[in-house]
Amino acid sequence: MSNASLAPLYPPTLTPPEVPLGTLRFLKRCAENPLATIPACAYSEPVSSVEPARGFRAIWICDPDVLEQVLVRDAGRYRKTPLELRVFAPVIGKGVLSSDGADWRWQRRLLAPLFRPSEVLSYVPAMAAAADEQIARWREAAHAPGQAVRHCIEADMTLATYAVIVRTMLFGGAPKDVNAVMAAGKSYLEAIPWVLAYGLLNLPSWLPHPAMFKQRRAAKAFRKSVAAIIEDRRARSASAADDLLGRLLAARDPETDAPLTDALLVDNLATLLEAGHETTAKALAWTLYLLARAPHWQDLIRAEVAAVVGTSRIEARHLDQLAVTERVIKEAMRLYPAAPVMGRTPTEAVDIAGYHVKAGEPVYMPIYAIHRHKLLWDDPNRFDPDRFLPEREAALKRTQYMPFGGGPRICLGAAFAMVEAKVLLASFVRAARFDWDGQHLPEPVSRVTLHPKGGMPLGVTLLDEAPTRPPNVLLNS
Repeated sequence: MSNASLAPLYPPTLTPPEVPLGTLRFLKRCAENPLATIPACAYSEPVSSVEPARGFRAIWICDPDVLEQVLVRDAGRYRKTPLELRVFAPVIGKGVLSSDGADWRWQRRLLAPLFRPSEVLSYVPAMAAAADEQIARWREAAHAPGQAVRHCIEADMTLATYAVIVRTMLFGGAPKDVNAVMAAGKSYLEAIPWVLAYGLLNLPSWLPHPAMFKQRRAAKAFRKSVAAIIEDRRARSASAADDLLGRLLAARDPETDAPLTDALLVDNLATLLEAGHETTAKALAWTLYLLARAPHWQDLIRAEVAAVVGTSRIEARHLDQLAVTERVIKEAMRLYPAAPVMGRTPTEAVDIAGYHVKAGEPVYMPIYAIHRHKLLWDDPNRFDPDRFLPEREAALKRTQYMPFGGGPRICLGAAFAMVEAKVLLASFVRAARFDWDGQHLPEPVSRVTLHPKGGMPLGVTLLDEAPTRPPNVLLNS
């Protein structure tokens, strides 16, 4: 393997804290970046219990066997944490992401058919078209052929993945409402750290914080716009349209034949709209950053796409052959998981790795730290897509790598996200070269999803034409 593919990538601006921090320092750090409150011991110990602020104990679970117990074997004994509900309820109500128990199970059963592999693959043309739109935007911004132009890749990926959502979920929807959803969702997420900090310290939800009123306005605007999309569809008698919204409106519980209520329609469409683009956008932004720092892997992807697809648009039949592209995406999601932390709350007192946990006391699974854990990965902070060669990936425990969560509540749209990421990344790398300036080191910041602080400025150079034959590069190196 080329040493060029092994650039050290642990962000020096994100230093895990030693604990305790003290209440005020914890509040300040959490408000700035909740990810920065994950303690240093979470990167080196299997399970740790720390008290970062007075009266607040945090148990960090990083051991795959203990994770298997909590997320899989004993999943029925755990619920979503009150903190997650406090974060999500204002925008997604009691939809499939935020509900528990019987409410969650029937919604999951109802929505699961929308994400069957055959359904997901039917959306590949829409994904490829969205990629072409983004490439056209880059081409319009270029001053001359072959000239690099600096772009905020995070913003570009948000536009591209939102275009996918519009094409697959809402192709009968109203663009003005879709744009309002995207703007309101962004505004809401910007204030999330304050909600997390107050929730972790058990401060009452009515206690004001600097972003409270802006966030409430954003949540109200978000749900109002989602409801307007649904009403617009009904007014045009287009509920049977062959997109995800049409299927959501027509869906019936397989056991009771019950449809979603109006409130749950808003809750679940809001969930699919926000989660359906936000996580993939961030995953792609981080992937292109890593590729810009390890250009050898760009060459490998470009060669693979040329060999498998040529210059035609990517189709569903090509995806299984894009193995290098898939390995790069998986390794990027290891280093920068879009959802960096999960939590669970036991419904009764339990013992976890020798720690007594009371009923209702949350425990945390720091995916970001698990994916960089010193006991779980060789040289964990290096970018090495060959970790996901088939024989090496098969040796991983399933709770060692969890970019989409784990257990029964694994992300419903995981297959959709992977297919979308492969189509978009392969299209982008075939069409352009991405360059790092050698200086900007984006700090990963948790806003529910993993944002790059300061955006993701990269140079984009459009290639004259996608290669018809691969360059002299070994695809399995």
